[in-house]
Amino acid sequence: MIITRRIQPDEADLFKRIRLAALQNAPYAFSSTYDSALRRTAESWREQAESTAFGNDRATFITFSNNEPVGIAALYRLDNQADVGEMLQVWVAPEQRGTGVAWDLMNALFTWADGNNFRTVIAKVTNGNARAIKFYIKYGFSIGGTDEYSQQNVDDVTLVKEVKQE
Repeated sequence: MIITRRIQPDEADLFKRIRLAALQNAPYAFSSTYDSALRRTAESWREQAESTAFGNDRATFITFSNNEPVGIAALYRLDNQADVGEMLQVWVAPEQRGTGVAWDLMNALFTWADGNNFRTVIAKVTNGNARAIKFYIKYGFSIGGTDEYSQQNVDDVTLVKEVKQE
């Protein structure tokens, strides 16, 4: 059984476990490293999990298969654009790729974004991560141009999707 839900405030250990799995499995996909994550304090893991469990500026979603975490995605509202959010930490366990887990994560994230007054979601993907870019485009993202969401890092591709398609 596949279930996707928002992280709960007491799930710092779960958050740490899935985040470390993501960083270890796909180091090319993240700006953080597994080694730097290992050095984080328990308090920093707790603070990050709790900050995305409540409120309408940040949310982390986890997908479970038979009660095991197999996917994660977070959305953080941009400080300088209240109706724009950036997706972060998106990862699906290798054995679950192509099964709909990523689609479920995106659906949960966009449903939450819609209910919390986001207009646009951006995702910055490492240029060489062709599988992720292909998925995002299939989900309805478009590659951002040189406008307000432009690349700040030449190694990233910025993708953009409106929360509600008019």
